[in-house]
Amino acid sequence: MIDMHCHILPGIDDGAQTVEESLALLALEKEQGIKKIVFTPHFNPERQDMEEFLSARQRSFEALKNAEGFSEIGIDTKLGCEVFFSMRLIEMDISKLAFENAKYILIEFPVMNRPYGITRTMQNILERGYTPILAHVERYEYFTHDPVKLYDLVSIGCVAQVNAAAVVNPANVKGVNALQYINWELAHIICSDAHSAEKRPPNTKAAYRLVQKKLGSQYEDWLIKNSYDIFNNRYFDEPVMQKPKKFLGRWR
Repeated sequence: MIDMHCHILPGIDDGAQTVEESLALLALEKEQGIKKIVFTPHFNPERQDMEEFLSARQRSFEALKNAEGFSEIGIDTKLGCEVFFSMRLIEMDISKLAFENAKYILIEFPVMNRPYGITRTMQNILERGYTPILAHVERYEYFTHDPVKLYDLVSIGCVAQVNAAAVVNPANVKGVNALQYINWELAHIICSDAHSAEKRPPNTKAAYRLVQKKLGSQYEDWLIKNSYDIFNNRYFDEPVMQKPKKFLGRWR
């Protein structure tokens, strides 16, 4: 399995703060069956200088890569980042923010209020040959209360990601939950979004098991295939989406 959204690099954001914490998280990832990881520390174009961020990310990665015990874990890694949405992305060199040697870029939105310019910015990224991966879509109230808004973005070519914790604990999500998104093929990959071995550990194994139990092994296989295609920078197969419809007050 592959994890393409995590905060494991040491001392760069609100995830692992030390190399020791990073190694502990990587060990947990391996226990979950993760063989490949994209490191995705937070980057905010409105608050951070891109070149300074990239330098800090490289220093953090070097500290982890050179740490005793890193190579023994045996996980294949790439660099990426979780980019907070900004219309400034239209003017930026997003190649430096995309996954390493790939044309995919992880984008985070504000949780409560849908920002102006989402569709225009996503279309611009797509027109430049990059595919936005929308991070933890189950968190955004404007999607969970009206999933057609997510459907519209996936329809133009965006990929959507859900967190493993939201799959395992769907009751904690208001409105449409992660399993519903997967069932509609409006969510295409599961990631850990791991921050801490104690408070926010990786739990992708349980999420995939629940998908298999609730939706069937074909969905589990589909999610895993999507992850490998993205990690290897292969063309992402267009999903056979269901457009959500509201019936008697519930989305179906």
